[in-house]
Amino acid sequence: MGVAVEIEGLTKSFGKQTVWSDVTFDLPPGEISVLLGPSGTGKSVFLKTLVGLFKPDRGSIRIDGDEITTLRERDLYAVRRRLGVLFQDGALFGSMNLYDNIAFPLREHTRKTEAEIRRIVDDRLDLVGMKGDGDKFPAEISGGMRKRAGLARALVLDPELILCDEPDSGLDPVRTAFLGELISELNATTGATFLIVTHDINTARTIPDHIGMLYLRKLIAFAPREEILASNDPVLRQFLNARREGPIGMAEEKDAAGDADGLGVDDYRGEHREGP
Repeated sequence: MGVAVEIEGLTKSFGKQTVWSDVTFDLPPGEISVLLGPSGTGKSVFLKTLVGLFKPDRGSIRIDGDEITTLRERDLYAVRRRLGVLFQDGALFGSMNLYDNIAFPLREHTRKTEAEIRRIVDDRLDLVGMKGDGDKFPAEISGGMRKRAGLARALVLDPELILCDEPDSGLDPVRTAFLGELISELNATTGATFLIVTHDINTARTIPDHIGMLYLRKLIAFAPREEILASNDPVLRQFLNARREGPIGMAEEKDAAGDADGLGVDDYRGEHREGP
């Protein structure tokens, strides 16, 4: 079963630039939540804060009751072992085949035998529809397959919370739909809690149980999908219907916080090399 995540009063700035402030919502355990927002609203910064790569200026993040903003590195590592991350670019090692990419967290963070690792990796490849593809290298497969392989790697430690940073980035609408369906199936199979950062409107309309939206440095909504889709809020209506007319303009959001860079594997491994 997935874990509950409680976020209260979360605020993050870089220098004088406030990324977002006073963000408060709960991720229901075992459900899929989507976080939307125009470019530059700090969605990827939010994920980095959620996994402990950035320290918030104020506020709290409780994952299954553990307050991660005050944890020591060793204790934070233990919490992060319970997380899986699908990075924006898939973040596969180009020098390794898919099997070794997916096996990497098991070899780094467990004492499992190679026979046990083989069983788990084969199972996860099968889960994402890539049975028999373990010998292929990242350069030999499509972007969609790299995303699915990255998702398989995110699943190998049986995470209770799975974070997906723009999983549809670079994919065509058909493959985005297939990936969304796969995430729904994995949620039903594993019971994990999912948080997906995305710009894709179809993903937001079809797969989540809850939808949140960041806009102008605030969380303007977080509610069940049906409630958000029926909302008369002008920002939500404009964004979810991809309309030109409305409060969101070309220059409303500034990218000074670096949101466009996404959540990268080097961020996750560089500052905290013990992380998954």
